[in-house]
Amino acid sequence: MVAGCYIVCLGLLGAVFPAHNVRHGEITEHDMAHYRDRVKSMFYHAYNNYLDNAFPYDELRPLTCDGQDTWGSFSLTLIDALDTLLIIGNISEFQRVVNVLQDTVDFDIDVNASVFETNIRWVGGLLSAHLLSKRAGLELETGWPCSGPLLRMAEDAARKLLPAFDTLTGMPYGTVNLLNGVNPTETPVTCTAGIGTYIIEFATLSRLTGDPVFERVARRALKGLWESRSEIGLVGNHIDVVTSKWVAQDAGIGAGVDSYFEYLVKGAILLQDEEMMSMFLEYNTAIQNYTKYDDWYVWVQMYKGTVSMPIFQSLEAFWPGLQSLIGDIGNAMKTFHNYYTVWKQFGGLPEFYNIPQGFTVDKREGYPLRQELIESAMYLYRATKDPVLLEMGRDAVESIEKISKVDCGYASVKDVRDHKLDNRMESFFLAETVKYLYLLFDPDNFIHNDGSDFDLVVTPYGECVVGAGGYVFNTEAHPIDPAALHCCKRDNAEKWEMEDLVKEFFSGKKRTETIRKASKDQNYKGFYSTSSQNTTKTRRRSLLRCPSQPFTSKLSVLGQVFLD
Repeated sequence: MVAGCYIVCLGLLGAVFPAHNVRHGEITEHDMAHYRDRVKSMFYHAYNNYLDNAFPYDELRPLTCDGQDTWGSFSLTLIDALDTLLIIGNISEFQRVVNVLQDTVDFDIDVNASVFETNIRWVGGLLSAHLLSKRAGLELETGWPCSGPLLRMAEDAARKLLPAFDTLTGMPYGTVNLLNGVNPTETPVTCTAGIGTYIIEFATLSRLTGDPVFERVARRALKGLWESRSEIGLVGNHIDVVTSKWVAQDAGIGAGVDSYFEYLVKGAILLQDEEMMSMFLEYNTAIQNYTKYDDWYVWVQMYKGTVSMPIFQSLEAFWPGLQSLIGDIGNAMKTFHNYYTVWKQFGGLPEFYNIPQGFTVDKREGYPLRQELIESAMYLYRATKDPVLLEMGRDAVESIEKISKVDCGYASVKDVRDHKLDNRMESFFLAETVKYLYLLFDPDNFIHNDGSDFDLVVTPYGECVVGAGGYVFNTEAHPIDPAALHCCKRDNAEKWEMEDLVKEFFSGKKRTETIRKASKDQNYKGFYSTSSQNTTKTRRRSLLRCPSQPFTSKLSVLGQVFLD
């Protein structure tokens, strides 16, 4: 495999897009602010055109300035853009959209919906917005984050998906009718990612609502895939969820498989689950042994390990970011540079790229404004502060503005060779691409909180931390607050006596009875701010800052501990 042959067309495209071949000077803080503003302007150009020309359809068609339904007719772009609004600082529009969604969304309709897409976009988007409601200044129900209208909407959507998981293997069907369940004629063949991409959303639902069924079915689906891996430790692309027989036996890290690996890592981080991390690390060993060549990853036969497709898919560009989460920075940066070279060759990543030939694959030349390479740049910049990662973000802004911007939004690129456009702006452009770009250029965003800033809330189950950072993004870039998952444990009431002892150790006096009383009658005045909606502790800076400590240790400051 000759890694150098991918540069054969750089000269050809230099005239079309010369900026990609020139290394600019170092990006300064002033440049960072400039690109934050540019990204924010990109968001509003796309978002406002969606509202003006496409709402209530799912997506905007930017070339004809109208809309279309693609994933069930739920105004999908609106929910996908919701947490991005808060991240870029538009609190008032976040609040308005929440009210619109509560008034208009109804999942009791006769629609065949993708289980995977409904989960990552709707369930994930609603859960993220629910957990960000306090920061957004929404009126909170008593008991938040263990209750709330957005949480109930997410639970309602997830319950519509549960019939898909009713199989002997535990692996779900790919499509479900939201009114009638799984169609008797539904195909049992589902892609690997469509089976293994639920643990983040479903575990969050179970931890917040107290209903274990969601986390249980997600874990069972993960187990079904794990038990179906080949003897050399690989999984294929599509499997029969009834018989557990692999239908497509190509193994790789791209389309059809990608978010399964992503959710093993992020699920392990979110839930502090050693078993999930062990599963990923075993997969990773097989991936490195059989699919990696010269810091590229190819597709191989899952039982033999022989190369079946020497192809780089744009969806694989998430992998360096995932590697950063397990600390494999060196290998991540090498692979990132390979992928970035492809970007500079075309001004975007084609869906398929033939590695030996160094060019696009027939009928796979498009770039639908995906975020994966930008996502990896954001993660790696947080880990390394390498300026080349900011350069990639800058190139992405310039490319998208130059190639894809039209009067009514941003159009997908039909062909990266000549930059012809397609009449579609997918909802993930606002959910992921713009969000990761903004976070790359905004190092002080609340999403990047290192645990030194947080809120304390009192729920019916005790006192807990929220908003302390460590957010885990689902595969649609909807951030989940991991601390909130500890707020709603039904057995917390039985731990008051132990908490009394721990707090007495840290503070020298007992306040638990007072706090418990405040959580019941909400009449307590003093250190805790009180409202008719929720009892919260005022935001403050931690007196102890230990950046080298793990996330759970940061949450132990000032006697605030998790007792499980």
